[in-house]
Amino acid sequence: MTGDNKFQAYLDQIDRITLLVPTSYHEGQIDFFVIKSTQIHETISIENVHELEGFIKYEGKVEGSIEIGQSYIICDNYGEKVPLQVGAVIRTKEFDERFYYNQNDLGAAFYSDHIMIKIWAPTASAVVLKLIHANSGKEELYVMARQRKGVWEKELPLDKEGYYYRFLIDVNGRTNEAVDPYAVAATANSEYGVLINLHTAYVHLHEKPPFLQPTDAVIYEMHVRDFSIHPSSGIENKGTYQAITESSGQPGKTTGLHYLKELGVTHLEFLPINDFGGVDELNPHASYNWGYNPLLFNVPEGSYSADPSNPATRIAEVKQLISTLHQQGFRVIIDVVYNHVFVREESPFEKIVPGYYFRHDEFGMPSNGTGVGNDFASERKMAQKFIIDSVLFWIKEYDVDGFRFDLMGILDIETMNIIRKKINEIDSTILVFGEGWDLNTPLPYNQKAIMANARQTPQIGYFNDRFRDSVKGST
Repeated sequence: MTGDNKFQAYLDQIDRITLLVPTSYHEGQIDFFVIKSTQIHETISIENVHELEGFIKYEGKVEGSIEIGQSYIICDNYGEKVPLQVGAVIRTKEFDERFYYNQNDLGAAFYSDHIMIKIWAPTASAVVLKLIHANSGKEELYVMARQRKGVWEKELPLDKEGYYYRFLIDVNGRTNEAVDPYAVAATANSEYGVLINLHTAYVHLHEKPPFLQPTDAVIYEMHVRDFSIHPSSGIENKGTYQAITESSGQPGKTTGLHYLKELGVTHLEFLPINDFGGVDELNPHASYNWGYNPLLFNVPEGSYSADPSNPATRIAEVKQLISTLHQQGFRVIIDVVYNHVFVREESPFEKIVPGYYFRHDEFGMPSNGTGVGNDFASERKMAQKFIIDSVLFWIKEYDVDGFRFDLMGILDIETMNIIRKKINEIDSTILVFGEGWDLNTPLPYNQKAIMANARQTPQIGYFNDRFRDSVKGST
C-alpha cells in the first residue's frame, strides 16, 4: 500500500482513538488495531463503525493511560503502522482541565541574572528554541525542557538580549516553525519575536486626566495613518505615531489635536495598533489597511513607526504617544481584535497547538462567525487566558484607558466578565465596550457576549447600531 491510502489515527477523547480508513485500503475493512509505545502495548477492540463518503470510521476505547505529548504507533491487523495524531481531544473539557497553566510567565521574561523563555505546547513531542543574532544572522538551536501542564522552558544568559527567536514544534509527526504568540517585540513584518527587556524602551508616563463617569466619555475614533496623511494636514511625519502629537495649528484653520480639543473629545480610540498583516512595514505607503488582520497581539504595529526595523523604537513611540496624549488631556482607547487571526493556518496559535485555539463545527471544520475564516475559542481556558493576559499587558505596560472589542459577540460572557473584574482591580475608570452582534459561531447563545445578554455583563458597554441608525439613518 502507498502512503497516500493508509489509514489515519486520531486521539479524539482522553481514552478513545478514531481510525479513518480509506475504502481504497483493503476495502476499508479493519478487524482490530494495536497501540504501541515504550509504556503501552494494547489491542483496541472496535466499538463503533461509521460509513463516510470514501472512508470508514472506527472508534475504540483505550484501557491504558495515554500521555499527550508522547509518541504512539497504531498498527492494524495487516501490520500497517501510522503515528497516533492528537485530534479532537484538545477541544474537550478534560484536556482543558489537565493542561490549564495558571502562571503569568509565558513568553520571554527578564530576571536579574538570566532570561527565561516559556511556551505552552502540551501536544508537542519536542520543542526547540531557535535564536538568530540580530547583526550576524548566526543561528543557535536550544532544546527546551518539558515541565508541568505542557509548558516548555529554556533559560538563557542575559547576553542573548536583542536576539531574534522562534520555536520549532514537533507535533502530529511534523515540525512547525512559529513566532511566540506572547512576544512583546518583533522584527519587521513579524518574521521573528525579539528578546527585549522592556525597560530599555522605558518612557516616563504622565498622569492620566481625571475621568469620573463612563457616560461623560466623548470618543473620537482614529486611524493612525489617516489622521495625518493628507497633504494639507500641516504635519511633518505623516502617517506615524509621532505625527499624532505634532503641533499642527495653521493660519485660519485648526487641525490635529487642536481640532479634537475644540470638539470636546475626552477619549481617542485608535483602530488596531497591535501588529497586523496586509501592510509591508518596510514600505508602508504601498498598501492600505484598517488593521483588522491581527498577527501578534502584544507587539505594536510597525508600519506606523519611524523605524520599523528597530524593535524597541515602536514600543517607545507608542508609550510616548499615550503619555503625551495624557498630558494633553486625552485618554486613550485601543481597538482590540481577539475574535480572530489574520490567517488561521499561519497563526502561531495553530502552529503551536493545532486545533485548540479555534472553534470547529459539528463536522470538525473551522467555524466562520467572523466572516474571515476563523473564530477564536475564548471559552477554552488557555485561549481565555491569552486574551486576559494581553489586555492586562496593554494596561500595565502602555497605560491605556479603554478597550473597544471588535466583534465582541464572538467572545463568551465569562471571559468578558473576568476581564472587567481584573481591570476594576487596577482602575475602574478604564472603559470596556464592544460590538455585541449575534454571530454564527458554535458558542451557545446564552454564553455569547451579545446585546441580548447585556444584563449578564455589567459595566461592559455595547455598540448599538440601532441607536446609530436612529441618529444618522441606516447604513
